[in-house]
Amino acid sequence: MSTVVFIGGRNIARSVRAPMLLAVSLLQPVLWLALFSQTFRGLGDVAQFRAQGYHDYLSFFTPGMVVLSMLFTGLQSGMATMSDIDSGMMDRFLASPVRRLTILAGRVWADALTMLAQGAIILVIAAATGARTRAGPAGAIALIALATAFGVIWAALPNLIALLTRNAELTMALGYLLTLPVLFMSSAFFPLQLQPAWLQRAADVNPAAYVIATGQQLLNSGNDAPQDVRTLIALAVAAAILVPATLLAFRKV
Repeated sequence: MSTVVFIGGRNIARSVRAPMLLAVSLLQPVLWLALFSQTFRGLGDVAQFRAQGYHDYLSFFTPGMVVLSMLFTGLQSGMATMSDIDSGMMDRFLASPVRRLTILAGRVWADALTMLAQGAIILVIAAATGARTRAGPAGAIALIALATAFGVIWAALPNLIALLTRNAELTMALGYLLTLPVLFMSSAFFPLQLQPAWLQRAADVNPAAYVIATGQQLLNSGNDAPQDVRTLIALAVAAAILVPATLLAFRKV
């Protein structure tokens, strides 16, 4: 555990020394939160929108931006792994007595802490601009916890790409290629029930869509146990696919 804490602390310290990376991953969700919530705030008065159980667009839109911050931080995790490979730091870790699982655990710990902080910041900004959580403080904590769990699982994918390609440009290109479709194939911008049928089917296999839907439920209507269960199952399935694949790729480094 001390080695995990040390490696995680080293990853966090490196992020602190390059604060622009953290700022960029946080700035885009905050900008989108400010711009889109104002652009589409009129949807909050539309009868079809309210019929889905939503009361204002800001509260509806906030969970999507929390998840977006996790997507960008997960991409940065893959880029950090690529940086360690290019600089030779990964070879030094692998040549040391440290177990490989410990190296990954240190990365996960650092990513989770960063995601927790970013999710909390976005929720505080949303609350300051008028968003309300119908499920109370417990609902806000649940949203951050679920979004962080998703972010850590999602980070396995950019790390897998980095380990397989060993190419920083390709890792970034593929990461961005996957990030926005994952966000748009959900109810992040518009109620899923009012979207085309094929997008609804795509959302059925998108773990981000479940986390966003749960967050929207918590902020707008309160807790919904069946929705919570569906989200946990979706995260478990995603973890069962991505985590073993990343571990296998890491063992072959």
